[in-house]
Amino acid sequence: MRLTDGATAVVIGGGPAGSFFSIRALRRARSEGLRLNVIILEKRREVCFYQPMVACGSWEGCNYCAGGISPRLADVLRRDDLALPEEVVEGRPTEITVHGDWKSIQMPVPEGREMLTVFRGARPRQRPDRYSNLDSYLLNRAVEEGARVLAGEALGIRYTEDARPLIVYRSVIDGNGSEQTIEADFLVIAAGVNRSPGMDVASDDLFRSLAESLPGFRPPRVRWALISEMQTDEDFLTYMEGEVHFAQYGSKQLHIETSSLIPKGGWMTIVMLGKSIDRAGPSEYRTLAEQFLRLPHMQRLFPRNARFTAGCLCHPNMTVGSARNGFGDRIALVGDAAVSRLYKDGLFSAHVTASALADCALDVGIDRRSLRRGYWSTVRRVDRDNKFGAVVFWINRMIFSRPTLSRYVYQAMLTERKATPKNRRRLANVLWRIASGDDTYGRVLASMFHPKSLWLIVIGGVLTTWRNQMTERLFGLDWTGVGRYPTGVPVEEVEEKRREIIGVLGIKPYRRPPDVERMYSIRIKAGEAAILDQLGQFGESRRQYFTPRFVRVHRIVGRANEAGSIVRYDVRLLRYDVRLLRFSFDLELEKIVEGRYLLYRVLNGFGKGGILAFDIDRRKRGGSILTIYVAFGFPRRRGPVRNLAWRVFAVLFPEFAHDVVWNHSLCKLKSLAEAGEAASPDN
Repeated sequence: MRLTDGATAVVIGGGPAGSFFSIRALRRARSEGLRLNVIILEKRREVCFYQPMVACGSWEGCNYCAGGISPRLADVLRRDDLALPEEVVEGRPTEITVHGDWKSIQMPVPEGREMLTVFRGARPRQRPDRYSNLDSYLLNRAVEEGARVLAGEALGIRYTEDARPLIVYRSVIDGNGSEQTIEADFLVIAAGVNRSPGMDVASDDLFRSLAESLPGFRPPRVRWALISEMQTDEDFLTYMEGEVHFAQYGSKQLHIETSSLIPKGGWMTIVMLGKSIDRAGPSEYRTLAEQFLRLPHMQRLFPRNARFTAGCLCHPNMTVGSARNGFGDRIALVGDAAVSRLYKDGLFSAHVTASALADCALDVGIDRRSLRRGYWSTVRRVDRDNKFGAVVFWINRMIFSRPTLSRYVYQAMLTERKATPKNRRRLANVLWRIASGDDTYGRVLASMFHPKSLWLIVIGGVLTTWRNQMTERLFGLDWTGVGRYPTGVPVEEVEEKRREIIGVLGIKPYRRPPDVERMYSIRIKAGEAAILDQLGQFGESRRQYFTPRFVRVHRIVGRANEAGSIVRYDVRLLRYDVRLLRFSFDLELEKIVEGRYLLYRVLNGFGKGGILAFDIDRRKRGGSILTIYVAFGFPRRRGPVRNLAWRVFAVLFPEFAHDVVWNHSLCKLKSLAEAGEAASPDN
């Protein structure tokens, strides 16, 4: 029993799942020479819904979603000629940040992959273009394919005497609220799990009615989420433009298991799930959203004087299980009402289930047996994969919510990033697929436990972290009260930045590769003036960064940030004055270019002729990237005593020691520069 020429398919729900089914079914039917009558029953009405059936549709209200379009969904939208128009797209993320208790991990969107951000519905109301949204676009594309939109709310379902679904609904247009009916050859339930936000799905009238027609039916298991649209000055969010943030932990007071933060122009969408959300009542929503924004790993994202106002808050259901027996003769559930990908990419799973149902109705059949064989197997496959997803999220939460484990994974990824080309980075690829939804959870879990992944974590993460911790203790570096931020530079960016710095500063090419060459960068929410002010403290005894034990740095000639000024390094490895273990060398500020490049040259002693260069790159309004480039070689042929001294120094100050010292110093410098910027009279 298949859909035949002239058949009527009624779709309850005009969200993405309903629109995806309608578009695919109508296109498939037309390609096979069939006339299909598709009616979408949608209870939300908007300004263009003046009659019970109209040739256009627009969403009113919210559809309870973060509004992220994953790479896989972006791919199928392009494939299906449903690529989103610019007026619907709010942003095109270029970077995903996964927050950990030690440091955050920033991952660029790989070449050839695309992520988008959208608003699903017409909320928040304050948006001037609120009718340009994803659900309205898809609904109107369904109308263009031939679907009709009926503005009404489904009340119940029963079978007619000839075993066809009969839908009882109430019009939301005519105002008298009278009940009406539609008879269908095939009924698609795409009503989701939020006919009212946070509803009890077990007691919902539509689901209870459905249970009477489908023996053994049980709606999917759901969990509450908290979604908040926060408004702020758009200039505050320009620094975060192109970013998407994920965190799987909160605090002792705010129990969060997973959360996301997505900037969208002057708005910021926040989604949270966790025990604190499970227990929350309506009066607590705003407080929870404000507590989330005050978390340390959230605060470090915003300017110090940023202020946010909640434009809207809701407490909707999120599907975390699958429906049982969600199909019968001529009836099937689709989208969130049937199953959704766990915590990520529900829009993609809506497309998967809707497409599978449309194909089944036309190719296999619409009786219970055909739907079980040709469609429900897709729902089961998504549900099975979610079991792997639960393990993936549990492991991630255990790792990133703990400083030690989080540091191991961060260090492993940094080690990989600094030595391995980006197209061969195993750990980065695994985390990208988790954060972006760009693969099944089963394949992700297998990649997490691949022997090569575990080896990279042990060698590049655990052992390297132990080495760095011992180095921190040796140099007296204390992280108490110091914000922790990424400072490593990927290997592919080192060469590009090296050429830029050498070219701008007019540095002669090296005769031989330097014995030591390191590069570090950090993002700072401050302008050039505030950062230059801190760089000017480099030779001052009162500076609050770059204070490693054994090393005294002080200016002996000139003033701060003045060409020709000289800074001296005095290195004493013991408290006693042992000549072999005492070194001194001078750095001259050779030039300042464009107010952003500073070049120090080593004048004598250790590393003579080497360079220390700073670059302040104002890439975004409200923020800069400070890069440090260090390169020098050890002296040769200076006599056995001298050579022995430099060999001792090279052993005691290996390349990774520079990494450890500058990592700590840059994190402190960032905090100081941002505090100085916030205290400026201009802010």
